[in-house]
Amino acid sequence: MRVACVLIGLVVGAALLVPTAVRAESPEQEFAKGKALLAKADFEGALAAYANAVRADRQNQEYQQQHAMVRQIIRLRKRLDTEADPRRWAYLARGLHSFYVKERLYAESLAIDREIHARLANASSARMLGETMLAMNMDAEAAKMLAALGPDKATASTEALRGVALARQGKKAEAREVADRLQLPNNAGPRMLYSVARLNALAGNSDKAIGLLGRAFESMRPSQLGGFKAHAKQCSEFAGLVSTPGFAKAMQVKSKVAESGCSGGRNCAGCPNRGQCAKKQGQGQ
Repeated sequence: MRVACVLIGLVVGAALLVPTAVRAESPEQEFAKGKALLAKADFEGALAAYANAVRADRQNQEYQQQHAMVRQIIRLRKRLDTEADPRRWAYLARGLHSFYVKERLYAESLAIDREIHARLANASSARMLGETMLAMNMDAEAAKMLAALGPDKATASTEALRGVALARQGKKAEAREVADRLQLPNNAGPRMLYSVARLNALAGNSDKAIGLLGRAFESMRPSQLGGFKAHAKQCSEFAGLVSTPGFAKAMQVKSKVAESGCSGGRNCAGCPNRGQCAKKQGQGQ
């Protein structure tokens, strides 16, 4: 009897401790946990953490949006493995690329960018892969891949990125030669202007680089502008210009274009207008 009473007392005591030991984390903690797991490319773990954050605070729009986005990305990843239509596959893959780059999941981006380029082998796929390689400091491989594109497919964007890759390897003369030879088309889009600005900054053409940077910013959609400005401040190519008045002035440039029919979402994967503007997004890149 005495032993039984002792055991019952221990059980009751343990039960009293359980609520403290397994008390649910706050919604802020769950959301932070989700972000940390996402940074490790643990999509299922991140989804679960975001779901907990949503359940704990159903009024928080940021929690809901991030949960919905990660859920959509998981679906896209699964669909990509079974998608047989080449055009649809490329479209889905680009959506994943956009998400990976925004979240700085460069290892994930590299894998899918390689596959996209293996299938398409065009200027757009080379630009995407080149940008990811440069973000991962794979400079020699980026230069080799972009050079293999050939003059018939190369654009100002791909050549500018190749020049950046060369400059990073200490091949300054070759990089300047690329910069001096580049000619921007009349329909140069913001990404192209931005890439050429990066190259000119490394080539020592500071005024030209800042001018191109301002042109890139004013021709970007408002929803893109913040991300590109944040990138410019951290981009190694612009490191020597960040403290100059010209760079500060460029950072004040506002977009001169409207959002058009775009929803202004985090990427094209979940955009309700994605089928209407995919072609336009590829122009001038």
